[in-house]
Amino acid sequence: MKHFWIILFGIPLFAQDVNKHNISLGMFDDKTGFSFIGYTYNIRQAEMDEVFIGGGTMLVGFTGSAGWKHYYKKSKLSFYSLLSGQGVIHMGFSGFMSTASFGFEYNLSKRTQIKIGGLGLIISDGTTSGEVGALPFFGLNFLF
Repeated sequence: MKHFWIILFGIPLFAQDVNKHNISLGMFDDKTGFSFIGYTYNIRQAEMDEVFIGGGTMLVGFTGSAGWKHYYKKSKLSFYSLLSGQGVIHMGFSGFMSTASFGFEYNLSKRTQIKIGGLGLIISDGTTSGEVGALPFFGLNFLF
């Protein structure tokens, strides 16, 4: 009976899906917005969709994010769009940022990608109507 419990609870620990964790390095990020270093965890992963939560930092600011990523083509060069909501804290400013991005991923290896694209955003501190902008992003993504 003791071995049954070890098998029942031990095997799922080693049978988890791979590539649920992502670390990104680069100029801004599609998932974590204003960050040079970002971490995301895929809560739900399907063939062409991902639902994620994460956080990122610019060293003087922090973003916490949650969102959805949809692939239009998934191969060595993938095309995707992404929608996310982010809480932003940066040098005395705190607010909410909604983002939409379109990007390309090129797989350098099974666990390393180059990402490039554009990020549209609306940022608000709750007292103003919000600022609208667009930024490019570029970075490396490491999956594990």
